[in-house]
Amino acid sequence: MQEHFNENYMESSKFPKALFKGTIQNLDAVNFDQDGEYEVDVTGDLTIHGVTQAVETKGTILIESGAITAQSAFTVEVSDYDIKIPAVVKDNIAKEVAIAVNFNYQLLE
Repeated sequence: MQEHFNENYMESSKFPKALFKGTIQNLDAVNFDQDGEYEVDVTGDLTIHGVTQAVETKGTILIESGAITAQSAFTVEVSDYDIKIPAVVKDNIAKEVAIAVNFNYQLLE
């Protein structure tokens, strides 16, 4: 089902990538010298299907033995990104899609 959705409604051949550019608003709440999990606020722009929308969401940063991992998960409405779902199948297709963002950072020496 996901492949069918991506090919027919997301038009993956025309729009093969999504792009998120954002900023952690409360980065000062993260102690990069101490292992732990820190909740952060993220704002940015998400581009899907050639349409860019502002996003505000929560995320977490995990510090573990010097490794830094950041993640966030949120949903967006397909209609906000000009994704057209034909009326004949609209009741069988979710109006929202789940977005998961994961980053693994490595400090440069």
